[in-house]
Amino acid sequence: MKVQPSNYTRPYQKTNVSVENNDTHRNNHKPSFGNVLVGYSNFLENGGFIAEFLSVDTFGMMTPRTAQGFLRNHEKLGHLNYRAGREEAVRELLSGPAYYYVPLVILTGAGLLFGRTARVNSEVLKNLHKVMKNVSGDIKNAAEIKQNFVKKVMDDAFEGFTHGRENIDEIGNIFNEITAHRKSSVNLKEWFNGLFRKKGENEFSFKKSAKKAEELLTSVNKANGKNLDNTTVIKVAGENYKLSHFMKDVSNYLDDFTAKAAKTTDDRETFIDKFHKKALTLKHTANILALAGLSAFLIIIPKLYKTGESFPGMEGLEAQPETTPDAKNIENAKKEAANENK
Repeated sequence: MKVQPSNYTRPYQKTNVSVENNDTHRNNHKPSFGNVLVGYSNFLENGGFIAEFLSVDTFGMMTPRTAQGFLRNHEKLGHLNYRAGREEAVRELLSGPAYYYVPLVILTGAGLLFGRTARVNSEVLKNLHKVMKNVSGDIKNAAEIKQNFVKKVMDDAFEGFTHGRENIDEIGNIFNEITAHRKSSVNLKEWFNGLFRKKGENEFSFKKSAKKAEELLTSVNKANGKNLDNTTVIKVAGENYKLSHFMKDVSNYLDDFTAKAAKTTDDRETFIDKFHKKALTLKHTANILALAGLSAFLIIIPKLYKTGESFPGMEGLEAQPETTPDAKNIENAKKEAANENK
């Protein structure tokens, strides 16, 4: 075994362990613009659509509109227009993201209370029902059902594909890995902290796994001349799905199905039919509640951001006296009387 010389050091690195640890500790807590950018890029990478949506809404809509509100008529006021700026900030903060987080909160709540199938599209649920009816295995054995379900999907999706079998097998392995990873077991605090750090090479990441699977699918579709207009599409039970979205739906579906199947006393066919009937009812109810919740919240928003009866954007502007027809007549009569007296 080769031993490193004792005097070897990296550039700009102290050899004293305690000093090194102290410096590292201080650097990790020292504010840095570079660290902020790294954390933000990790947030975008790990947060998915919600991170992208909030970023665009914050920097593209809320920030410029709020700045415009504070600067409105500030020359005539002699200071920033605080009322207008505050109204703009509160309105943008509540209204824009509300289109995403209000339905998300309701659907997530329904998923936590009644099952993760609440987050699966109803049309996808109907197709998954067809697939599950043809899946073999003991429904109380979660690992077996998940693997058999994925195998059924893969056999159906890639039937007749003659090229790229190694890539197809790898897609199946990734699919199995995703369905085996129970998202319901993730701690909420750990999930939130994980949004702002870089995931390790061996750490599970749905986004990375799904991206790799779609890259493999693109290669397979091109090699077989399939779905050339959209190479990330997979066809299951006669319907086309974007692979990453389908993998997430199947993962949520199987997570919920196997958890409830483990507790059922019904026979296989009865449980499958009951499960899907309840899942569809839950999905429709959750959609209605999400729409009602969003509508109610949007109605309430004006009451939350209004700072007074008058529009703050008019502050600093000189009020122009209103001239009504009656006022004009009175003024003309006064002028005529004055002329007659001359």
